[in-house]
Amino acid sequence: FRYKKMQLSFLLDIRKGGDILNATDHYLTVRGLSMRTLDRSEPRVVKGVLRDGLENSATPTKNNIVVIPAVQNNYYLAMSEELFIEIDVNWVRLRDLQVTYTLPPSVLQLLHARSASVFVKGTDLFLITNYSGMDPIVNGNSAAVGGSSGSGIDFGNFPMPRGLNVGLKVGF
Repeated sequence: FRYKKMQLSFLLDIRKGGDILNATDHYLTVRGLSMRTLDRSEPRVVKGVLRDGLENSATPTKNNIVVIPAVQNNYYLAMSEELFIEIDVNWVRLRDLQVTYTLPPSVLQLLHARSASVFVKGTDLFLITNYSGMDPIVNGNSAAVGGSSGSGIDFGNFPMPRGLNVGLKVGF
């Protein structure tokens, strides 16, 4: 958008759908560090049936074994990574926002320039998403975290940093 000597430009990044494995949450959960493990002292009975020979019959024996995760530490270790796949992840992100002011001819003469402008640019200023992790834009299985690259895997990643740039553009 332009108005007199001002210019406003922006880039919105929108995604509808897609799956992400929140491996960071899985890692924290199996080690008892996730918020979902705060109730680890509460006794519970896991839904399912007992392996007593009747499991494939019309009347299987329902599980009645009480488990306390804080005492039986393999409770969280047995959690499948499939439980941490978030489906239909959407987002709206303001990737770039730039305001530019074109300098007047009197300043151009001082600079001995054909054109000149000053700008302020912000990057990744806001994110709206239904993803529970830090940032849905992940390529988390990279060499930085001990992997070999894989899109849609969030494992030990940091969110995109916000940035602010101020500059002067001069054409001679």
